[in-house]
Amino acid sequence: MYNLVVLLLVFSGILTSFMVVNALRKSRSPIAIIFAIFMACGTIWNLGFVAEIISPTLESKLFWANIQFTGIVFLPIAWLVLSLLATGKSLNSLKSLAWINIIAVISLVIIWTDPYHHLFRGTPSLLTSNVPFPILHNDYGIFYYAISVPLTYVLFTISYFILVEFYIKAPEIYRRQSLILMLSVAIPLITDFFYVIDVTPIPYFNFTCIFFSLSGILLNFSIEKNHFLDIRPLAFETAINAMDIGVIVIDSSNRITYLNPAIETITGDSNNLNISKDATQIFPELAHVFNSDIRKGEITLTQNQLEYDYEFQRSYIHQKNYQTVGQIITLHDITEKTKLLKMTEKLSLTDTLTNALNRRALILQGDQEIQRANRYQRELSIILLDVDNFKKINDTHGHLGGDKILKEIVQKIQKIIRHNDFIFRYGGDEFVILLIESDLDQAYQTAERIRNELAEIAQIQTQANQTPISISLGITQLLPQDTLESFIQRADQALYQSKSAGKNQTTIK
Repeated sequence: MYNLVVLLLVFSGILTSFMVVNALRKSRSPIAIIFAIFMACGTIWNLGFVAEIISPTLESKLFWANIQFTGIVFLPIAWLVLSLLATGKSLNSLKSLAWINIIAVISLVIIWTDPYHHLFRGTPSLLTSNVPFPILHNDYGIFYYAISVPLTYVLFTISYFILVEFYIKAPEIYRRQSLILMLSVAIPLITDFFYVIDVTPIPYFNFTCIFFSLSGILLNFSIEKNHFLDIRPLAFETAINAMDIGVIVIDSSNRITYLNPAIETITGDSNNLNISKDATQIFPELAHVFNSDIRKGEITLTQNQLEYDYEFQRSYIHQKNYQTVGQIITLHDITEKTKLLKMTEKLSLTDTLTNALNRRALILQGDQEIQRANRYQRELSIILLDVDNFKKINDTHGHLGGDKILKEIVQKIQKIIRHNDFIFRYGGDEFVILLIESDLDQAYQTAERIRNELAEIAQIQTQANQTPISISLGITQLLPQDTLESFIQRADQALYQSKSAGKNQTTIK
């Protein structure tokens, strides 16, 4: 029995040592370093236990027992940090664990100074009867049962809560990793519990450290098969968390499995509140995206009663067998870009002098209104107006005076026509007015009102004279065979008739 136990401990120590070397050889990422520390704690425990067993005296056994506790007190801390890193928590969230390390250091001080206060051990002794070999009976004291053991199990419990939560919320592809983590420490933890309550095959003998070799085997499997210590997932997650672009990860049932911090500005909620929820309920505007084959597009989302424009792109998550297990949707805020494009488009369609629509806008809007009128069998009329004697106004008062008249004309017309009608500067002192759903009678009434009210524009005054203002107008109604060109041409013919008949009048054609 003696030789078998020693061999098992030596073998377990060699395995955990191998895990340390293998982890650091694979990667020097934070998770690899913490994993190596975790396995190093197990190695110290295993090999320290070997030295304790083969030591002949009580004093030497106590020395090696204290060496073991150097690994034991830091082992649950390393496991908690490992669990946090493995589930994607950032290093910043680990700063709050500093107090635990302080407690661990205080524990070591109390353990090594125990002969002076006996807080950790009462009266340790060598147990020789009814045991296969001399065993150290630690006779643990108040500090062990009140502080050391409770703190160890609290840290392991917190770790398990973190891993279980991650298992529930994580995509299927990551669940195996969290399950291996939970299983790898479950067996030694259960063994240690039975040791604490004095239920062991050999009285006062702790088999827990031997089972850490099994933990190492499971974790090594995860390292080799699932790239557990690969720095790339950490790098990717760090990059994704730092992005301004929102990232949504959902599983095959449309449940949310991951949201990066940028999404919080969209939902207005903490991401933790939305994990595992139905994505179509949290993002109803994207429901048609989740349930279709749309790969990219633009969408408007409402935030705090304001509308924001986003460009979305969707990708599928596949397993090695090409089975789809989820989707990744990215949301890029293009609100400012959209505003800029709309502003640029508006400027390209607006006459800079009068703020009326320009000739390019007439071509675009005119064709659209003609198509709409023909499709829905609705009436459409057009007014073409020209300022009478405009050259004389420019010659008499200069171009600045003429520009002022054109601005006032547009302002007057915009107050007269309806909000769904359009005014365009056709060229020079000519303007086109599109009257939506208006027949010739309605168009004539509008034209006459414009002609009469424009006559009331304050006349340009100089020291010696003043120039009266009048306009001539031509009106026509859309015919079934009309194009925009023929439509305007007929109105132009009516305007020519008004000019020929003496100006300052409206003609229908």
